[in-house]
Amino acid sequence: MTEILRLRAEDMPAYSRLVTVVYNMRRDFSKEEAPEKTAHPPEWTRGVFEGGRLVSAMTEIDFLMRFDGQSVPMIGIGGVGTLPEARKGGHVRAMFERFLPEAYEKGVIFSNLHPFSFDFYRKFGYELAHSRNEITIPAGEFSHHKLRGQFTLIFPGDDTSALNEIHKNYIADLNHGICRDYWPDNRAWKRVMRDPYASGVFLYLWRDEAGSSRAYIQYEDKFEDDEHIMYVRELAFTGRDALYGVLSLVSGLEAQFEKFRWLMPTFLDPADFTSEVNELEQTIIPRDMTRVINVKAALEKMRRPGGEGSWVIAVNDEMIAANSGRYLVEYASNESRVTRTQKEADISCDIPTLSQLVTGCRSLENALLTRQSGLEVHGNIETLKRVFTARPQHLTEYF
Repeated sequence: MTEILRLRAEDMPAYSRLVTVVYNMRRDFSKEEAPEKTAHPPEWTRGVFEGGRLVSAMTEIDFLMRFDGQSVPMIGIGGVGTLPEARKGGHVRAMFERFLPEAYEKGVIFSNLHPFSFDFYRKFGYELAHSRNEITIPAGEFSHHKLRGQFTLIFPGDDTSALNEIHKNYIADLNHGICRDYWPDNRAWKRVMRDPYASGVFLYLWRDEAGSSRAYIQYEDKFEDDEHIMYVRELAFTGRDALYGVLSLVSGLEAQFEKFRWLMPTFLDPADFTSEVNELEQTIIPRDMTRVINVKAALEKMRRPGGEGSWVIAVNDEMIAANSGRYLVEYASNESRVTRTQKEADISCDIPTLSQLVTGCRSLENALLTRQSGLEVHGNIETLKRVFTARPQHLTEYF
């Protein structure tokens, strides 16, 4: 008998074994160990059981996500996998068929994930939401940013309130930014913290000359191909001065590191960080996918163009039937209203396309050039161009 169930504490050892196999990890399970310590409550993971044996699973992590200046419910999907002997049985599809309507009923507006295959998750309505720009430049390029302000090394267990305030400021207008003060017991920051002496990962808080906490940087001390690299894992700042203030740390480390590498957000221009642009190496890395869970709520909360206007969209959602239909969106300077309608649509699109347009991953003009089907404009295009604009993106968590 095949069942889809929420996991219990006693299921977690089986889940650990499943993840070890699926993600090609290594762990010795032959010795009796202490009870499983998990980053999330067991019930956040659902699994497929065949004859009582766990063969497939996925974890659904509750988040608050920034979306056009607001914090909205989002569920991040992680730990998706099926044992080799149980693959091709439709288990992952079956879990998503349960998850998506349930999330809609819960009031969730978006879901995000990091895919092993973008095409695989398009089947469930997800589409590329966010890319990173990995840049590598000689550390000596920062020599003109003289070390200034005050840097404080942060350790696990230290007060993170200053870091959290910087992070809140940083993500305020970044779609997909995750609110780290949403989880209890400071759990989100505990995931970030590392012992620098044991891990080689250093987290520095930067205060300006007036003593105000303005930015932080977390980097890893790495060797690759006999080169010593300062690899920036995370950087958050509260303005231009704070950005270059925290980066002044690199000038104090140029004798130690040969290269500076940063998996940076794409809303920044890599050429701004080196005077010799021909020394710059950069690679755009498609990283995350998003899905609209509740179309009406997403349309109500997304940014509005100036003035007054209206438009009609026809949406087809093959996995959340409640989303399918036509919506009339009416907006003014300080409000918007979304209602079901039978009016002719100005734009028709599927859920993957809509997910990119609503979150501002791409503009309408850009989306109309895609090779993917699922988008058609029938009229009112000038209004639609002002509605569906590109906006800064940065999904700040990994799950």
